Amino acid sequence: MFALIVATVFSSAFGLVVRHAQLCRRNLWAVGAVNYVVASAFHVSRWLAMPEPHPLNTTLYLGILGGVVYSGSFLMLMPLMRARGVSVASSILRLSVIIPVGLSVVLWGEHPGPIQTVGAGVAMLSLPLLAYRPSAKTVNGLAPPRNWGAMALLATLFVGNGLCATVVRAFHQTQVPGQTSLFLGILFGTAALVTTAVWLAHRQGTRLADVAHGSALGACNAIGNLSLVAALGSLSGVIVFPFHSAVGLVIVALFARAVWREPLRRHELLGMGMALSATVLINAA
Repeated sequence: MFALIVATVFSSAFGLVVRHAQLCRRNLWAVGAVNYVVASAFHVSRWLAMPEPHPLNTTLYLGILGGVVYSGSFLMLMPLMRARGVSVASSILRLSVIIPVGLSVVLWGEHPGPIQTVGAGVAMLSLPLLAYRPSAKTVNGLAPPRNWGAMALLATLFVGNGLCATVVRAFHQTQVPGQTSLFLGILFGTAALVTTAVWLAHRQGTRLADVAHGSALGACNAIGNLSLVAALGSLSGVIVFPFHSAVGLVIVALFARAVWREPLRRHELLGMGMALSATVLINAA
């Protein structure tokens, strides 16, 4: 359970660092590229320093696939944040947990205990409450016109981020001991190549300060994903992913309230209570 808590905290920190970088007007393309370079360097160094077994093709292929979907999701996140804001984008990232949860049941036949199942269900139910943001109104009381481009990005990001978690779950299913850092090093290395290429096309306004945010983001990515794989070693994906998303949203909401004075709505408070109840239920088994 400790690994799951660490993964959740660092996952929440990832979103908060992205938000802070946006508030500081950093070049987010540069921040993203540095993030993946740092995360890859961390795991490659860790793998080289440990007597891990010979790399398997499965580890290589899943790492490359993961790098493509991770970088793709991050690159979609940038225009979506500009169009809909960080809160909406972060909520979609969390709600996409339904994809790896469903696949954990269908493909890998996971069946947690009854109390843990209730806890996971409560966490899933809390997500819409935590993620919902009412639409802004115009001065005459009418809702603004739909931005179909942004809605398409929302749907694509939902699927893409769900696949990110699924790739991590699929790697754990291979049951190859000692190759976690190799897998993550390849994953983040592939993502670094993609995002660096995109940054080169958007490098205007890049400053040295971008490196600080990118490095902080990379540390969150490196430690958070390492802990997530470790959590899947002792808990099922049906439990890990709802907890990871629901409690992560609670952390982000509370931090935003304390630091950026963002208001907490009634449905968000109800969602927080449900997420905390889910935490108790999951730990009760």
